Amino acid sequence: MAYRFARGDAGIEAALRRIAAEQLDGALAALEGADADLERSVHGVRTATKRIRALLRLLRAVFPGYSEANAALRTLAARLADVREAQVLLATFDSVAGESGGKTLAAFRKELEADEAAAALRVRGDVLEDARARLLALRAAAVGWRIERDGFGALRKGLRRTCRKAVKLMGEAGGAAGDDIEAFHEWRKHIKDHGFQVRLLHDIDPGLTARGEMLGRLGNLLGEQHDLCALEARLHDRKEKALRRLEKAAIERRHVLEKEALKLGAVLFEEPCKARLRRWERAWDDWRDAA
Repeated sequence: MAYRFARGDAGIEAALRRIAAEQLDGALAALEGADADLERSVHGVRTATKRIRALLRLLRAVFPGYSEANAALRTLAARLADVREAQVLLATFDSVAGESGGKTLAAFRKELEADEAAAALRVRGDVLEDARARLLALRAAAVGWRIERDGFGALRKGLRRTCRKAVKLMGEAGGAAGDDIEAFHEWRKHIKDHGFQVRLLHDIDPGLTARGEMLGRLGNLLGEQHDLCALEARLHDRKEKALRRLEKAAIERRHVLEKEALKLGAVLFEEPCKARLRRWERAWDDWRDAA
């Protein structure tokens, strides 16, 4: 089934167990293809863990097992982070460098390729086996996950917190004048959570399809902004002229993305969080009554 609450779920607790099981099964399946395509495999596992963690954060106020489950997922994702970050850094370099040539850029790319190969070597073998064992343990534990409240009341606090934090962090990022990288990074994390929440609620309101698409575009803008920050950090202390020019190009592109993201964010969060939650709660009740 899709990553969303379904009318067939007996309640929020049943939905939590079902969705977690589906995502963990998907992550285990992704690991099976690691030998053929490590990048795709790692991406699949990390995507599944992000989805589950977003669901757990949504239910944090009513899920006593939150801390343990979230820590397990965070550790699992962190074990695979190096290879994913190395792959993204290389792709970002290629995007910014484009068709630019020269020995300096070629040598720098070789450095990034070596880092990617080293990260892949570290992950293969024991780390992948450890990831599989952790996923299986989580799969077994998820069967017994319990929450303390059902219905929209189980979701309300998580939805409200994420929306308010997203609005607050958007304001901080907008006031950063393109210089506070951390503000955009924190905003990005809450936009991702809000996007996952909208996907979970997709079936209760046809209007959530358009919102989900807009959040996807915003997430992509902030994701590319984040990747450019990583490239800038790698280039920051380099003295070669070609690399200084590359850093400048990355900064200029980042500033453009930040402006686009803030403009889109203003549209997405024009409606106050309180009004949106009330509207979603009415839609939830109508949706459940029609089951």
